[in-house]
Parts: sequence; C-alpha cells; structure tokens
Amino acid sequence: MKLLQYADPDQPADERHRVGLLEHHEIIDLTSCPPHPTSIYDLYYRHGGNHEGLVSIVGSLNKKQAPRIKLNAMLENFAHPEQPHLLAPVTAPMDRPQDLRVWLAGVTHANSAKLREIEAKQVTGDSVNVYDLKYRECAQGGIPELFSKSDSNLVPHGGAISRPPDTIRLVPETELVSVYGLDREGQVERLGYTGGNDFTDNGIEAANPLNLPQAKNWFGGCASLGPIMITSDEFDDREVPLSCEVVRNGVRVAFKKGDTGQSNLNMPDGLLHLERSLFNRLPLQRNTIQILYWGTPIVFAAEDLHDGLQEGDRVRMSFGSLGVLENRIVGFPAQDQLKKLEQPLS
Repeated sequence: MKLLQYADPDQPADERHRVGLLEHHEIIDLTSCPPHPTSIYDLYYRHGGNHEGLVSIVGSLNKKQAPRIKLNAMLENFAHPEQPHLLAPVTAPMDRPQDLRVWLAGVTHANSAKLREIEAKQVTGDSVNVYDLKYRECAQGGIPELFSKSDSNLVPHGGAISRPPDTIRLVPETELVSVYGLDREGQVERLGYTGGNDFTDNGIEAANPLNLPQAKNWFGGCASLGPIMITSDEFDDREVPLSCEVVRNGVRVAFKKGDTGQSNLNMPDGLLHLERSLFNRLPLQRNTIQILYWGTPIVFAAEDLHDGLQEGDRVRMSFGSLGVLENRIVGFPAQDQLKKLEQPLS
C-alpha cells in the first residue's frame, strides 16, 4: 500500500492537510472518506490503525466516491503552492509536534566509513580513524552512531533546504527511512518505508567529528522526506537502489548511485541492531511516530563536488519503488538576534 500526504489550498484552512492512497498513478483522497483522516498519524493513532493495523484501516474506508488526483500533477506543483502539492509523507499533528521523533544513523555502509575517513585526514592532516573504528565496532555488534534532528526542519518533495552563511561544504546524503508506531499492546511496529536526505555540512564534520551536531542541524530545512510511504507488507527492504544528482543552472554537476537495504548494512541483525540501540534507550511513547534514517551508501567527496551544494542547486534523489525526492538549496533566513549580546559592556 502506498500512502502520501498533501496540501490542497482550495479546501478550508482546517481541511487543507490531507492523506491519500496511491493506486495506478492516481491519488485517492482518503480525507474525503469518513471518518475523514488528515494524516497517516490520524489513520494509525486516531482511527484504529494501532488496533487493527494500518493497512486494514485504510482498506476499510469507503473510497468509492473519493476524488482522485493524478500523481504527476501533484509532483510538479512544488513550485506552485497555490496548487495541491505534496507534504512529507509522515508528520506530527499540528498541535503536537512532540509526537514525531526523527533519528538518524551514520557510518552504516562501507563506502560512507571509507570516504569519511579520507576526508577527515585531508582536512586535518591526521589519521583520525574514528569512522573506521565506529564502522568496525558496529559490525561487531557494538553501539552505532545515532543522532537526532528536529521535525520542524524536515521538508517534503520540492521543499527548500537552507544553506547557513558559515557553511563549509554542504552535501546530500541519500537514505532509506523506516517509520514506526506503537500498537495497543505497547509493541513497536514498522509501519512503512520512505526516502530521505540527511543534508550535512561535511566540511565542519571533517574538521572535527565532535562537530556532528552542528553539521547536521540548522534552521530553515536541514533534511527531507518523501515522496511517499510504502507499508511494510509491500516493501522489500533487503536491496534498495539509490541515486543522487546535483543540478546547477540546468546542468548536472554531480551524480552517484549506491545500494542500501538490510543486505548492505554493516551490523549483525541488520536494521534490528539500530532499532535495539534506539528503542532500548529511548522507548517509543504512546501516540508517537518514530522516523529512522538508515545512513547513506552515497558520499560526495571533495573530488565529486568540490564546493558542495550552493544556493540555486537542485538535488534529485531516487529510491527505487519509493520514487523521486527533489529539493532546492536556498539562502539561510536572515537572523538578527544577537545585537544586545554583542554590544560592548559599558
């Protein structure tokens, strides 16, 4: 089952956020069907998905009279917000942003570990070795690298990723993403899978691995998600082909591809190893959705994209049956909050 979320500006303000079922390149408007769910969160937590199963709840809706929209039209509307356009496939309720958690894994693929190590050595002149150590530690059943991002900076297909003014080298990281809920028995469920991009200031991370939180988090969009979510019963997560291209002024300036999925993770028990590390220390709370990025097999080293992403660039990522996710790079929103602190003491 393929699900997505979108906004319809023609609807009243409290009905603009909608959830749809994708069938044969058409979006069936599930929000028009009683009990009128407006999100995947609603389907799961407010309309019985955590009791009966997400797929069962969607299947039980009477969709015979539901309006249909062509997917291609929706995908092309990201430059026209006055038209129906995609949202991230999974979001928190508007009044409860804390009900969505976003965590990400790093150094889970061999290519990532190797190139991160090379870059760190090029920048510092030292054999840093932390990436190789972490890769081998995780491969032996040790602690993986996990970190979080704010859901408020998670953007959908067509959304803008900001580039802070002190950025050294901004790069994309194309990743498979799994989505979780907590059922009525208090058990974690894999609800489905989507695509994501964990944008990173690789320049400051390469200079010092302890810069990771700053390299991963900033205001105005620092990660993306979409375009759709495929439920777990229909998605084969063993082998998933990925690709990423960067287009500048209409010309492709960088392109790479790689493979992710359970067969390509470097740890015993595959994804379950990441899930144990996350949920054993941070149990999923009731009425909360968890998003987990798996780490990337695609790393854009300096020779691939020397100056990193620049304002105006478009990043286009493909995720096999999950579709294509595209984002644009924009300037960082102007900030002027430090005037008082920067005034000299009298």
